[in-house]
Amino acid sequence: MFVHAQVAWSHFYWPKVRLSLGPSFRPSSNLAFVSMLRFLVLLVLESTAAWKWMENIKMPSLQNLQRGGRFGEKKLVVITGTSSGLGKATAKALLRANDYHVVGAVRDLEKMQVVAELEGFDMDSFTPMQVDLASFESVKAFTEELDKFRGDRPIDRLVCNAAVYQPTLAYPKWTEDGHEQQLQINYLSHFLLTSRVMPMMTDSEDARVVMIGSVTGNDNTVGGGGVYPIADLKELDGLELGCKKPIAMMDGYNFNGAKMYKDTKLALMMTTNMLHERFHRSTGIAFSSIYPGCIAETPLFREKRPWFRKYFPIFMKYITGGYVGEEEAGSRLFQVLHDPACTKSGVYWSWNGGPREGRGAALDTGGQITGAGGAGGGWESIFENDQSDKVLNKDLMQKLWESTNEITKAEWPLAYQPKSPCPTLKVVTAATSILGILEEQARMKATEEGEKIVANRTLPKEVRRSELEKMLSKLDRTPADPEAFARDMALTSGAVPEEVGEVDVEKTVASLRGTDGVAVVDASELDWDVPEVKNTEPPQMIPGHEVLGDTQVVFQPQNVMTMARAGQPLSEVATQADVFIPYRCKKGECKTCAVNIGGKWVCACQTKIQAQKPGESFEIKVRPRDESYKQQEKAAFFSPKSFLDGVVNNGLGVFGFVKEGLAADPDFQVRMEREKAVQELLAQRKAGSHAGSAGSKVSVGKLRGPKNVKAPKASMKGQETVTDEHGREFVLPGLAMTAGLLLSIIQHYRPS
Repeated sequence: MFVHAQVAWSHFYWPKVRLSLGPSFRPSSNLAFVSMLRFLVLLVLESTAAWKWMENIKMPSLQNLQRGGRFGEKKLVVITGTSSGLGKATAKALLRANDYHVVGAVRDLEKMQVVAELEGFDMDSFTPMQVDLASFESVKAFTEELDKFRGDRPIDRLVCNAAVYQPTLAYPKWTEDGHEQQLQINYLSHFLLTSRVMPMMTDSEDARVVMIGSVTGNDNTVGGGGVYPIADLKELDGLELGCKKPIAMMDGYNFNGAKMYKDTKLALMMTTNMLHERFHRSTGIAFSSIYPGCIAETPLFREKRPWFRKYFPIFMKYITGGYVGEEEAGSRLFQVLHDPACTKSGVYWSWNGGPREGRGAALDTGGQITGAGGAGGGWESIFENDQSDKVLNKDLMQKLWESTNEITKAEWPLAYQPKSPCPTLKVVTAATSILGILEEQARMKATEEGEKIVANRTLPKEVRRSELEKMLSKLDRTPADPEAFARDMALTSGAVPEEVGEVDVEKTVASLRGTDGVAVVDASELDWDVPEVKNTEPPQMIPGHEVLGDTQVVFQPQNVMTMARAGQPLSEVATQADVFIPYRCKKGECKTCAVNIGGKWVCACQTKIQAQKPGESFEIKVRPRDESYKQQEKAAFFSPKSFLDGVVNNGLGVFGFVKEGLAADPDFQVRMEREKAVQELLAQRKAGSHAGSAGSKVSVGKLRGPKNVKAPKASMKGQETVTDEHGREFVLPGLAMTAGLLLSIIQHYRPS
């Protein structure tokens, strides 16, 4: 402060002051007075500047005295929907990296507990927290709990992943807030969630918000523009009028469940762009959306009929080439959250792939095409995808933003793209356009008497809403018969089909958990020889994989190297390295996934990466695959060869679809057994908790909900510890800590 007082004093004397203060002004007295006054003002200003550095110092509190900085150097990641599908696979990938503490935002904490046990989550780095996205109040409560839980640490990543898909009902389901379930869970609540978490991210040096989009919301591709219903928000009349019961659709017309899902994905992608334009420059947060590929076996399709769940993965493998497994999709989302190259904002991330190439090779790889020409592809195959005109419609984007803000009461801190020349898009679009037009006209015809109401903006909003509600109420197809309604609800509840029958829970759980060692296979049972490795060059590390683990894993004869962590499933590491291994039962029984490790044949699906000595690698020999199609010369679009290749590839795809379809039952049975095992374990857990039993291997203190408080641990030597209502342990400052704090302040202030 004395330094700043000297600065103020240097301005004290004015040798050439001339003041027009009237005839009574006397320089000898008035000059001294004014000079002294100026000195005092400058002293206050300079003193304020002297202490300005202290504004970033937080006084000792429970939050910033948390023992050991609880999270260490780990980044905080919030993911919605981590109990299944993409969210679960991404959480596993983040936990393996050991650089993140993951907050799993889930509706059912007990289910998350069961899944965490089965998947072997590191509960020291994973915290489940309860949120019901079908309730705005639950979202608000979650963000308040999250803010307290994080202490003074910023949130580094937010992933809006959770979603429901309800295409089979002819009428909508409603949330407690009066909105259609898909609309609120997939879109509205994530919009509100983002607005409330963003202020917690501004202090992060590398903050990223990722929305899970979909090819179905981007209509410049086959999946989005060639399959009815097409994502189309029209003029957002329904959302403008509140989208409350009975107004289900954002466009204001009659309900279509499949269209609503696609519309919510379109809305999420548009919101990502709006967030980028409004907040990226001022906050530094990177906003992006992704499409990780079609995870055809995910529980997202739990409300589709059993025949669809059985054959859809095969269709995606052989007909479209867009199939992606959960582990691969999880590694893709992990890349966007982890890779330094993915800090760009306003991007729609995708991975290379297309439906036209490599169909012959697909027959040899179970339909899973890897690398260029398929949905597969490793770390290096990511690219910035084009967004459709609808996604980039800024006028509609602004209306979407304003209407959603009005509905959610969210509070925030203050184009045209060319269509893909792919012939498949044009052919499929032309073939389905008539059907799409007829279907859309039928849906809108049901509300034609409300056409004048929906589109007539000269009427007051209240009148339009009232008339539209009356009209849609007349069209409501909800069964009046309670039994019929109950059957419909059971049909779309996500329950495992009845034909699965009884499940051996212990055996199924064992197959889910895998083994810590290797499952040895008798080589005499196999009809192929050990692959001969002829590579003389040292294996090449795949670019970008250096940061994925601490154990070198080499695949031969591909001669590629990746990094993994000890205990990581081999099947996930192979997917990560873009190495194809065929799977059938995933129980270690069918032998289709056999690989050779150290001269022994083992089942890849039951094998985990083993720790190696420094400098050594974990080497796996797999059956080589024909990838000659990757080097074939590609024909130009619309050339005779292009059409001939299309006929051949499509024919091979149909053949593969029929061939695999005939053998679909075993795969489907295994998937349903696993889902049923999780359901039964959850039922047992809930029954046990209701009876007061402690049947969980995961500490209840790890879960975030009301009344979850850890018991106090022993105090640190010489210091007192306390535990707050969130189960976190803190150290109260003792004499040594207080002295250290004072010394640090003195050191910081000492003039140079």
